[in-house]
Amino acid sequence: MNTHKYALACLLLLGVIGELASAANSTGSRKVADTLEQNAPLSTLASHSSLNAAAMAGERLVVAGMRGAILYSDDQGQHWQQASVPVSVSLTGLCFTDALNGWAVGHRGVILATRDGGAHWARQLQGEQAAQAILQVRQDPGQIDEARRLVVEGADKPFLAVQCLGDGRVLALGAYGLAFSTQNAGQSWQPALALLNGSESQHLNAVQALGGRIYLAGEQGALMRVDHDLQGFKRFASPYDGSFFGLLATRNNSLLAFGLRGHVFRSSDQGASWQSVAVASSKSLTAATQLRDGSLLLADESGQGWLSHDDGRSFRPVAPEQRFPLIALLALPDGGSLAVGTQGITRFPPSALR
Repeated sequence: MNTHKYALACLLLLGVIGELASAANSTGSRKVADTLEQNAPLSTLASHSSLNAAAMAGERLVVAGMRGAILYSDDQGQHWQQASVPVSVSLTGLCFTDALNGWAVGHRGVILATRDGGAHWARQLQGEQAAQAILQVRQDPGQIDEARRLVVEGADKPFLAVQCLGDGRVLALGAYGLAFSTQNAGQSWQPALALLNGSESQHLNAVQALGGRIYLAGEQGALMRVDHDLQGFKRFASPYDGSFFGLLATRNNSLLAFGLRGHVFRSSDQGASWQSVAVASSKSLTAATQLRDGSLLLADESGQGWLSHDDGRSFRPVAPEQRFPLIALLALPDGGSLAVGTQGITRFPPSALR
């Protein structure tokens, strides 16, 4: 277990340290509300608070972050409304299958679902339920002991990424190799055993679908792949041993993996081999998106952007409207990109990305 890299990954990707202890305990004589049961607080400053994820629900923009905050905009980010969310844990990932149906994941093993484009959310899974589900499918004595430990520890492990796969199928990934999937739009969630076993308890920070397969990246250079049915697990030889914080699949069927200290690697053969890509930065890279014109945009922990017009073979610096540590990017219809991070929302305007 590499707790140092896990703490760093959480700091960069989430902007927070995980909610590691159940909040249903007493602090002195004051009862502390359980963050799994407490609604996300409404705040006029939510769009300026730390945000970790962004996605499109049809033409609607949706972002998510600290204390269960989810916001949505129907005018391309000019105005934001705060969603109704039943938890107040930090949320780390978003995906939508269409304009109405989407999922959010976060700390304490939370998985949320929406059926109205992100305005209202319901909880589908939390960490204690996830631990019990893992215990039920374990058979090897060593694995059973580990699963029992998860049950004892309770809801203390975050999901870090989520991928919508279509036809009611969704995959959620997180710390210590946590991997769950649904085949029925979240009516039930099951451990994704091929990933749970193959990850070797490494933290899984990113997921991308490409060419009918699903690629994953995480700590200690972890690069993996499973088939679309979540079988056929394969672990790739890694080009370095530092943590990867993100993956980007391009329209040209290339794959970029990026992470600590400005490291970027590119594969044009479905992960069989990786080539280092020079980026003139030693800052950790934390976010990526493909823009409307096919260009690729990366962002780092300082808020600097990096743009490629050649499918990720080279990058040049670009600046957002406001610079602060960025955690997620979202391509916009106008050719620019929304960016979210530790101080809320900013943009890379189209004029900066030509």
